[in-house]
Order: sequence, then structure tokens, then C-alpha cells
Amino acid sequence: MSSSAGPMKTLRVATLSIAWCFAVIAGCVGLNALIKSNQDKSRLQKLAPAPTVVYINTNDIFSAGVAATTASLLISILASNYVAAMFLPFTRELSKRTLRLQSFALLFACTFLLASMIPFMLFFVTRQADVKAFIGSVQLPDAALKAAEDASGSTRIYKKIKYLKLVAVFPWFSLFFTLIAAGVLFVAGGAPVEAAPTVETPAAEKSTVETTETTEKEDTSHHEQANV
Repeated sequence: MSSSAGPMKTLRVATLSIAWCFAVIAGCVGLNALIKSNQDKSRLQKLAPAPTVVYINTNDIFSAGVAATTASLLISILASNYVAAMFLPFTRELSKRTLRLQSFALLFACTFLLASMIPFMLFFVTRQADVKAFIGSVQLPDAALKAAEDASGSTRIYKKIKYLKLVAVFPWFSLFFTLIAAGVLFVAGGAPVEAAPTVETPAAEKSTVETTETTEKEDTSHHEQANV
């Protein structure tokens, strides 16, 4: 399908819109996880009675989560811009000429997201937060910390934390639908664009009619001379 918005307009809008929706969801759950992670660490540190000092290290999964969230937000920005460019008069032609470039940009964002999610999933499945507590220079035993965790209803194991479970799921949907959108853009970039139909002007129509009448008169004249 071709139109003023370019080849495969309906399919492009549909795939980009779906990719945008899941990218926004993935970005939101990522931001929610970052906020709740900081809140949980602050809450647990405040539960420790003075002079106990608690250190909670989640740098491994935190860094991977930030990268995955950034990639999801990048996909949402790209997808929304591509859809908008299809309908804005001053960007419509540019959108049609850069379909392959749009596809490559989405593929780059997908690569970024995949490269972020692989370590995230590895940390999510196999690791836990590194928690240490000190009274002065004396480190408390790990058994005491786990007893305190059980009493407070918290856990250091990543795969048991609810908001991390969401981050482990939704970016994969974003990745899947963004790859589909990138493929559609790539195919659309190679499709021929139909030229706009030419409209014959009244002057041209008048010229055509006059030429036809002249030809008919000449034919009639030749016919009469032949009869004579």
C-alpha cells in the first residue's frame, strides 16, 4: 500500500505503534524498579538500630537495569517520532526518503536493549544483593542479617523481588515488536513509491479538442476533393 505518507503506511503505523507501547511499558517498569530499589535500600538501612551501619550493594543489576531502561526509552522516542513524521506536512517527504535509515536506527536500539538484557537476566537469575552490616569495625554474621531480612519481609535474592520480575519480562516484548517494526521499515524502504497522477490542465484539454477538430476538418476536405 502506498500513499502520500509513503509505502506500507498502515503496516508501518501499526508495527511502530505496538513497538512504542511496549517500549513505554518497559521504560516505565524500569524506572519503577530503579525508584523502588533505592527506597527499599533506604528503608532497610533505617531499620538497623544505631550504631549498626548497613551496606547494600546492587551495582551489578542496577547498572544493567539502567541500560535496559535507557534502551527502551530510546525505542519509544524513535517510534513516536517516526509515526509523527509520516503525517506532518514538513517531514512527510523526509520520512519517505529515510525508511532504511529509520530501520537501522531501530536495529541499533534493539542491539543496545539486547546487550543490556543479557547481563540483567544473568544477574537476575543467579545473583543476589551484597548485604553487609557493621558495628564499628566489627562485621555482623550473615546469619544475623538473614534473620533480620526474614523478620522485615524483605529479600536480597533478585529473582524473588517483584519489581525486578517485571523488568525481566517487558523489555523482551519491546525487543520483539521493535524488530518487527524495523523489518517493516526496511522492506518499505525498498518498495517503489507511486507517482502522483498527473491532472490535465484545461488549456491542454482545449488544445487537444482544437487539434481533433482541425484533423476532422482536413479529413472532410480531402474526402470532398476525392468525390469531385
